[in-house]
Amino acid sequence: MIDPPKTLKEAEKIEYGSWAGNPKGRKYHRDFCAYEVYPAERLVISYQCSRKNGHGPERLYCKQHAKMID
Repeated sequence: MIDPPKTLKEAEKIEYGSWAGNPKGRKYHRDFCAYEVYPAERLVISYQCSRKNGHGPERLYCKQHAKMID
C-alpha cells in the first residue's frame, strides 16, 4: 500500500482487488483492517487485510499493520 488511509473517509474510498475482470473491486469493510495486502504468489490483485481493526489512526488497522503506519 503506497498511501494508506489515515481517516475513515479515506478508507471508504478504497477499492480492493480491482482489475480488468472486476473493475470496481470490493469496498472497505468496517470490521476489518484497512491495509491493502498483496499475496506473494500474485502481485497484481490486492485484498483487504482480514484481521480485526482497532489500532492506529482512527482505529482502522490491525495491530501488525498499525505499526507500519505510525
